[in-house]
Amino acid sequence: MRCINSRQIIFATLVSEALLLGLGLCVYPFVTSMGKWNITLLAIALGIVLTLPPLLANVLLWRYSRSHTSSVFYRFSVEVIVPLCQAMNITTALIVAVLSGICEEFFFRGALNNLIQTHTNQVLSCITTSIIFAAIHFIGNIKRYGAMIPLYIAMGCYLWLVHHLTESLACVAITHGLYNFTVIMLTKRHS
Repeated sequence: MRCINSRQIIFATLVSEALLLGLGLCVYPFVTSMGKWNITLLAIALGIVLTLPPLLANVLLWRYSRSHTSSVFYRFSVEVIVPLCQAMNITTALIVAVLSGICEEFFFRGALNNLIQTHTNQVLSCITTSIIFAAIHFIGNIKRYGAMIPLYIAMGCYLWLVHHLTESLACVAITHGLYNFTVIMLTKRHS
């Protein structure tokens, strides 16, 4: 991966998350509900607590990959995640985390989820939104890191379940954003 800096990361984040926000707003006329933010103390607390399972899974996968250096998870971590995290300062990490949590959840668990559920069912919505969520994270790198897609589909399903059980976009946005921020900070510190 070529050398990148915080300004480039912020620019890429602003562009990509604005595109998802715009797509979500374009879907708005075609759904009966965009989902509710339901910003409550309970939603905030659950959002924080529900960050722990994927963080634990990430730590376990990272430890596993360190002894399996030929794995795609290790290659992806070393070639993409570590350089990105090293290039971020705390402000950049916060911007990335907040925007990814809000915009991605608005689009995937809000707009797209409700559009698909309007025409099908919850199971198909979970699977479809999770596959699209995973694929978008690997645009341009599917050939090299495509084996990571099942892991990202699992994360998409987890986020879908958080939203489904709490009925709160705020809760799932907090889970997603806090997960991203914590992974960035842990990776920056330990690599």
